[in-house]
Amino acid sequence: MGKWHTCGTQHCRGGWTVHKAGEAGYALEAFHGTLLAAQLIYRESGYPINPCRFFDTDSEALADMKRLAESDPNGDADTAADAIV
Repeated sequence: MGKWHTCGTQHCRGGWTVHKAGEAGYALEAFHGTLLAAQLIYRESGYPINPCRFFDTDSEALADMKRLAESDPNGDADTAADAIV
């Protein structure tokens, strides 16, 4: 996950976040770049994130996403994963 747009049909964590946000995500990306756009999307979804997390290894990123899904800021673990665009 440490390289941008080099993994064929897969997206890195930040790129996937932008993609899942749809047109609004692409507009943020066009204006701010992928890194800041993804960070802003996470923040507005209730999950402030250090942008260094976008360069984690696959296993580190998956562990962190699991941790986020299990720690819903609204107290509803069932919807935590959906809150991250």
